[in-house]
Amino acid sequence: MKKFLFLNQMAGPLFRELAEDLSKKLPVVSELYTGHEDTLNKTNLSSSLKVSKSPRYNRKSKLTRVLSWVNYTFFAFFKILFSSKGTVIFLVSNPPILGPIAFFICKIKRLPYVVLVYDMHPDTLISFGVLKSDSTLVKLWRNVNRHVYGNAAAVYTIGDVMADRLLTQFDVAKTQLSKVDVVPPWADTELIKPIPKKDNPLTEELHQGDCITVLYSGNMGISHDIESMLHAAKLLKGRSDIKFIFIGGGEKWQSAYDYVQVEQLSNVQVLPFQEEERLPFSMALGDISLVALDKGAEGLMVPSKMYYYMAAGSAVIGICQGRNDLEQSLIKGDSGLVVLPGDFKKLAETILLLAENPNKLKSLKENARRSSIEHYSREACMKKLVGSLKSINLIP
Repeated sequence: MKKFLFLNQMAGPLFRELAEDLSKKLPVVSELYTGHEDTLNKTNLSSSLKVSKSPRYNRKSKLTRVLSWVNYTFFAFFKILFSSKGTVIFLVSNPPILGPIAFFICKIKRLPYVVLVYDMHPDTLISFGVLKSDSTLVKLWRNVNRHVYGNAAAVYTIGDVMADRLLTQFDVAKTQLSKVDVVPPWADTELIKPIPKKDNPLTEELHQGDCITVLYSGNMGISHDIESMLHAAKLLKGRSDIKFIFIGGGEKWQSAYDYVQVEQLSNVQVLPFQEEERLPFSMALGDISLVALDKGAEGLMVPSKMYYYMAAGSAVIGICQGRNDLEQSLIKGDSGLVVLPGDFKKLAETILLLAENPNKLKSLKENARRSSIEHYSREACMKKLVGSLKSINLIP
């Protein structure tokens, strides 16, 4: 009698939905072991999935992060150790110390395990200068990854470019699946969908009637190229038909807010994170939406907010460089355009191009919504994952 044990210390909505949908395919109740408060407080979970409370992830400092990883891994060790025969262990790439522990116990107990790689470690730490590529720690880490991934029943990741990069790091032929499969992040296309501005309650509140709305929604972290967006907005401040809305938080939120005040940009609003129930309406405001991939993150990360923009039927401008999954997704769905990081003049020109070509803008918006439903909806992504797991008999 097969069941899943899902191990994810930070199991947010996407992973929770994944766990729910997979657990419904099995006759025995599966378990999700997590410290994510929103998931733990969720009341309308599937009856086929039990959610157990784990130590929380503490991101206050580097030390607290590592300690919380160790704490979670310690208790997850016993979860795996006492798993019954027929349990499939489903783990993610964080915490990074969990993988080798799971590999060791699963090998002894002869339990199959699956790895979903959200974070490419140590590659991300190397790219951002935290570790050196020739260090002893990196060499050890890569050797451990080769064993963990190579002995998994299946390895998944969230983007095609990330999958290509993973293929160079272990012998995929050793896995039952014999390939790295892709399960993209998804958006709830029933919740997030296009809403005509005349029917959107935020249109009047945020003064977005009779204009092209350029939206940035999400974290404004230290590595996000918020400056290019603000400088582009400044270049376009004379266009009363183009307005910018920034919604979010993070290290750069205050500086973005101050910049707008100092430069007296009447065409820009900088707002804090909004209540969850306002998300469908704020996302639907964007005629054009902006998403940035950090320099050095090419092939290492996928900005999930892009899929929310697409679900809302917004044309997307990706600020990125090199070969990456952001650009590939926009090309695949013909749902947006790309500019290089730091090139705020080109960004302004691209926004202006779309604003002055309503047919082009309309086409990109329609393509974005269509691509979201066909490739990046919960239904489409889970259908692909279920089929993949069935092919190696982890789901009957």
